[in-house]
Amino acid sequence: MKRLLACLFSVPTFFNLNGAAEKTVAEWTFDQPGDLQGWQPNGHVRDARSADGVLTCRTVGHDPMFILGAPLEFRATPWQVIELRIKADGEGGGEFFWSNTGEGKFGGFSQAKTTDFHVAGDNEWRVLRLFPFWQSERKIVKLRLDLFDGATFAIASIRIVEESPPPAAVADFDFTKGLYDWRAMGDADLSLGDTGAVISVNALDAIALAPPANIPADTDNYVSLRMSVDRGDHATLFYATDRRHGLQAHTFPIRADGEEQTYNVDMLNAPDWGGRVLALGLRPSEATGVTARVRWLKVSEEPQGEPQLRVISCALEDALPRVGSPVALAAIVANAGGEPLRDLRVSVELPDGVRIVPGSEAAPSVASLGFSEETRFEFKIQADRPVAGVAVLRFVADNLAPVEVPAALGVTPRLQQAEEDYVPVPKPVRGPTEVGVYYFPGWNSWSRWQPLQGFPERKPVLGWYREGDPEVADWHIKWAVEHGITWFAYDWYWNRGARHLEHGLHDGYFKARYRRLLKFCLLWANHNPPGSSSHDDCLDVTRYWIENYFRRPEHLTVEGKPVMILFSPHRLSADLGPGGVKKAFDAMREECRQAGLKGLYLVACVGNAAQAKVAAEEGYDAVSAYNWPGLGLGSGERRAPFSTLPEAYRHNWERIVDESPIPLIVPVSGGWDSRPWHGDAKLVRYDRTPELFRQHLADAKTFLHSGHGGKTLPNLVLIEAWNEWGEGSYIEPHNEFGFGYLDAIRDVFTDAPKKHADFTPADVGLGPYELPPPAPPRTAWDFADDDQSWNSVMQVTDVRVENGALLGRSSGNDPAFFSSNLRARSDSFSHVVIRMKLTASDHAAGKDRGQLFWATSRLPENEAASERFDVQIDGEWRDYRIDVRGNRRWKGLITRLRLDPCNRSDIQVAIESIRLAP
Repeated sequence: MKRLLACLFSVPTFFNLNGAAEKTVAEWTFDQPGDLQGWQPNGHVRDARSADGVLTCRTVGHDPMFILGAPLEFRATPWQVIELRIKADGEGGGEFFWSNTGEGKFGGFSQAKTTDFHVAGDNEWRVLRLFPFWQSERKIVKLRLDLFDGATFAIASIRIVEESPPPAAVADFDFTKGLYDWRAMGDADLSLGDTGAVISVNALDAIALAPPANIPADTDNYVSLRMSVDRGDHATLFYATDRRHGLQAHTFPIRADGEEQTYNVDMLNAPDWGGRVLALGLRPSEATGVTARVRWLKVSEEPQGEPQLRVISCALEDALPRVGSPVALAAIVANAGGEPLRDLRVSVELPDGVRIVPGSEAAPSVASLGFSEETRFEFKIQADRPVAGVAVLRFVADNLAPVEVPAALGVTPRLQQAEEDYVPVPKPVRGPTEVGVYYFPGWNSWSRWQPLQGFPERKPVLGWYREGDPEVADWHIKWAVEHGITWFAYDWYWNRGARHLEHGLHDGYFKARYRRLLKFCLLWANHNPPGSSSHDDCLDVTRYWIENYFRRPEHLTVEGKPVMILFSPHRLSADLGPGGVKKAFDAMREECRQAGLKGLYLVACVGNAAQAKVAAEEGYDAVSAYNWPGLGLGSGERRAPFSTLPEAYRHNWERIVDESPIPLIVPVSGGWDSRPWHGDAKLVRYDRTPELFRQHLADAKTFLHSGHGGKTLPNLVLIEAWNEWGEGSYIEPHNEFGFGYLDAIRDVFTDAPKKHADFTPADVGLGPYELPPPAPPRTAWDFADDDQSWNSVMQVTDVRVENGALLGRSSGNDPAFFSSNLRARSDSFSHVVIRMKLTASDHAAGKDRGQLFWATSRLPENEAASERFDVQIDGEWRDYRIDVRGNRRWKGLITRLRLDPCNRSDIQVAIESIRLAP
């Protein structure tokens, strides 16, 4: 995305915004023979000379550059432009580096302060005008021009020019009346049509740029527009502010049906939206060959426009429903328009063979639905025969034209009529390769499943299950081994002896009837605070592994050595130093040998070949990865199809194997879409399918068994993940694709017949395995002994409710408790009041800082949506009253709280009450 953003503001022709006057701030022309105007080449640039008004050179290395050695200083403003007149005989990308200082490791330069550009390799002169948006630097004292290898260049001039258009204090554009000096940038076309601005997206660098602005982002946080788009999945708003250099990007989902839709984009979800907004741009779709029509666009304090029904999800609620079993057809909808929806009602039209369950015929309705408020409609239906069809839900309201929403219905026959008293005995299949899958044990409370409610396509076949139940574990084992999976790598947490999230392994797998059919190992998720690792701690954790895991017959071994995967090798490196890591590993292996084991096979999760080399030096036996979801993306890019990820994985496999002294356990991705946990602004690899996953697996199999210059790879592959539901990397049977991902593994890695029966609990009369539904929404908690409304999966151990208090012990510097099922209107509450006691185990009383986070129906938890407060670690009960009303992100419907009670480990936490105060 970083390279894309720069290209958006690189245009091959000269223009002035608004026809404004332009002045030259600095200029370098090469009129004097032999005078390079202070631009000094490095060793990767050859034959640099000035003659006939042109600087010429050729590049021969991987990092050719010119550094401006002549004195330079000018005030940085947002509407300064770097103008470069250049031609080359090869195509590639270059960069301008700029800085307000000459101090630092790289003489003041950093990758964060760059402006990219693209050079066509046709040997034709072009004038590139680049907007660096470097205003937060205040001044520019250094410049550097980076070219690319293997080309001959000619540069006629380099100029810094400043356009001085008057900025607008408001942004309110009614495009039915004109274009207001908006400009097409990159490969975009912009014209005025009957219904407003017409924007054609012809390539990835297309953008429509607004005239200069001076908008108060701290109060005006809604960008609202009325737009129709014919193709695509999301649009992007671009903006520059006075607080940060460069152009920022924020994506939002679109409905590309060719009909006008209202979009109210809450920019509070964009972390860099603050101060004054100086520039604004729109790319209406990520697809190319798209035409968008924008009727109006406004930046304001409140959402705009008439009511707009937004369908969040509309689907059968249970995965793989069977004939004769009632199932919920549920729709979650919201109002995306500024005005409330009044008397919203829904009806349903069902295909033949499907009927409403008697007693649930009443059509649901909602009296009023304000902006961004969500509601859920449900019909209980039942199919009397197999069905593959579509239901149509029809929404009407007093101030909304009817909206029809299709919902796919797939109901299949029950596979077995006779009921079982337990999970049917598995029928394992396997091939020659040990196929492993990461397992995230994070699903032991309703609050963990709650963020998934808006993503029903992810619902597991087991439902929102109670993880840690041995019967649930046996279903997992059955489905895994019947599709060629031979081992699970359980995420495992240790911080100086403190452990958590062990229920999936200790209470589930270890007590499961069929555990001997599936091997296991641990992924030590050691993303612990700095200073938490030591030589002694490495020995302590090894002893714990030996005592509790390594002697189990199911434990995975390589060369007879128990396997241990480390998530964060850099934690050990930072705390122990490279030599210290190797020394610790030698001692850990000796500890294993003293216990009668053959040693210890240590695997480092790495991102690239350079990290693999470091891992080899530190004494690891092999490298692998948890996930590489950002491969193939530019810096800052947040959305891309999954189809581009397998090739990027292949290239990374090849680089690591070619350059690493130790072997690679080949990692595979099940996908990535972390919106349930992190919101729409986070990374998404969209359009994943079992077919693409099957090809990804086939690539891994081919790569594993190909020759690698005499290097032999371990006969293992490792897939991320069985159940990373929140991160969007999951292969466990689920609503959208059923057993499709497991069938892909079976097809690629075994010779078992494709035709087989995948039994579900509904087929054999077992289940349900779901956690109890949440209690009604609350705004106050006084912890009775059975109160499970708050829980923790972050650096808190021994969590329990006892004697009217929520108790736990912090195991790191970032402990956190999470609430469940909160629905509170922000304007009804100004404070959160907490009665809490903090006690240091070492009796070292003192001050510390707590932090309260919140999520809303529009915003995920983030640093900006939080308030810090002082706490006392003294073993005394204290009341903390946290003022939230002054935070502009305390807005709308509050859906969850997160409490970080302190920033220290080994603190006993007792919470007597938490309440929202009016």
